[in-house]
Amino acid sequence: MKRIKLAVIILLVVLIAATGIFLVAYYFKDKTEKAEQLEEEKLILFDFEYNDVDKIEIDSEEGQFIIEYTTSDGWFITNTDDIILNDTKPAAIASNMCNLKATKMIENEDPSKYGFDNPVKITSYIGDEAYTILIGDTTPTYENFYAMKEDSDDIYLIDYSTGLNLAVTKDSLKQTYIYPYMSYDVNHFALWKGSQTDENVLFFMNKGSDNNWSMDKPYKDSSVNNMQIEKFLTDSSNDEISTFVQEGCTEADYNKYGFDNPQYVFEITAGDETTTIIFGADTKNENENEIYGLFVESGQVVTFISNEITTLSYSTLDMMNTPVFSADMTKTAEIISNINGEKAVIAMLGDEEAYTFNDINISETGEDAMSAFNRFFRSFNEAYLASSELDAEPSGTAEISIEYTLTNSTVTVIEYVPVPDSDTYYAFRDGIYTGYVVEGTVIEEITASYEALSKAMGE
Repeated sequence: MKRIKLAVIILLVVLIAATGIFLVAYYFKDKTEKAEQLEEEKLILFDFEYNDVDKIEIDSEEGQFIIEYTTSDGWFITNTDDIILNDTKPAAIASNMCNLKATKMIENEDPSKYGFDNPVKITSYIGDEAYTILIGDTTPTYENFYAMKEDSDDIYLIDYSTGLNLAVTKDSLKQTYIYPYMSYDVNHFALWKGSQTDENVLFFMNKGSDNNWSMDKPYKDSSVNNMQIEKFLTDSSNDEISTFVQEGCTEADYNKYGFDNPQYVFEITAGDETTTIIFGADTKNENENEIYGLFVESGQVVTFISNEITTLSYSTLDMMNTPVFSADMTKTAEIISNINGEKAVIAMLGDEEAYTFNDINISETGEDAMSAFNRFFRSFNEAYLASSELDAEPSGTAEISIEYTLTNSTVTVIEYVPVPDSDTYYAFRDGIYTGYVVEGTVIEEITASYEALSKAMGE
C-alpha cells in the first residue's frame, strides 16, 4: 500500500512538473510570437484602400506634381499643362502604397547616406487623411529601395519593384503612347508626308454627326474604308514614345531636330482636344533607328523607333474603298455609259430588279445577255485604283464615262482620261480629278464587256 501511495505521489510530482514546463514553454512561445508579431507590425508602413485615393502629391527635385481623381474625368494633373498624364501611373502609385510593407528596418543611421537629402516625397490622400512616404536611393545590389515615413527617424528597406513604382520621375508621369484618346472618341485625323500643305496630304479624315467617316483631302469622298479606318486608329494608338528629350521646344529650336523640314506631320482630334506631332530628322543614334518627334501643343520633344511607328505606314489608298466608285446594283436606277463615243442606257424596270439595255429587257433576251450584263456592270463598278498621281495636271477627253443614278436620285459621274505615254488612265469623279490612276486593263475590260453585252443584245 505504501508503494502505491509513493507511486501516486511521484506521478503527481511528474505531472505537476510537466505542466509547469508546458506553461513556461507556452509562455515563452507566446511571448516570442507576440514579439515577432510586433516586429512584423513595425514593417507595415501603410494599410488603406487604394481605390479610395482621390489625390496624390509628388515632390522631388524636378518639381511638384498634384494629381487628382474625379469620377467624370479620371486622373488629371491640376498644377501644370506641361505633361500629358499617363493615367495608369497614379493608380500604380496608390496600389503600391496602400499595403506597403518593408522587408527590414535600419535603426540609428544617418538618413543622408541613403538619399534622403533629396528624396521623392509622395502623399496619397483619402479625403483629408494623408499617407506620406519618402523614397531614397537603391541599395548597392539593386535589391531594395530605402524608404522613410514622414515624421519618423526609422529607415526601411522596401523591395525594388515597389520602390521603382514609387521613385516617381517627371518622365514616368508622362503618357508614352502617341495620343491618349479612345478610337470611338476620335472625330478627325490627318497625315502629311512633309509639311502641312495640300500637296503633301496623304489623308484628311472627318467623322460626321452620324458617326460616318469621309475624306476631305486629297479629294472629297464619302466612300471610305471604315474597317481600315478602325484598324488605323487601333494601330496608331499603340505607337509608343522611345525617349523624352526636351520640354518647351519653340520654333527657334526646330532646325536642331529637323522640325522645320519635317518628314511627316500627324494630327488627331477627339472632342475639343487635338494632338499634333511633327516627325523631324533621324537622330543619328548608332544603336537605334530613331526619329525625333515634337508634340506641338506641349512643346515636348521625344524620339520614336522609326520602324515601329505604324501611323506612318498608311497611305491614301488604305483609307479608301479602292474601287473608283461602287454602287449596289439593286439600288441603281439608271446607268448611262459612253464608251469611245458610243452611248448606252441601262435602266431598272420598276421594283422588279430587272434592267433594260437601250429599252430592251435584258432578262427576256436570254441567259447569255444576263451573264454579259453582269460582267459589264462589274467591269466599271469594281474598277480599282492602282496608284496615286497627286502632282499630275490631267487634260484631254475621256475615253469612257459612266453616269450612275441611284434609286435615291443621287447622281455620280466617273470618267477615265488617258495618261500620255502610259498604259494608265486618270480617274475623275463628278468632274474632279481624284489624284489616282487605273491600269489600262480596267479600261480594256470595260470595253470588252460592253462589246459582249451589245452582241448578246443583238446590237
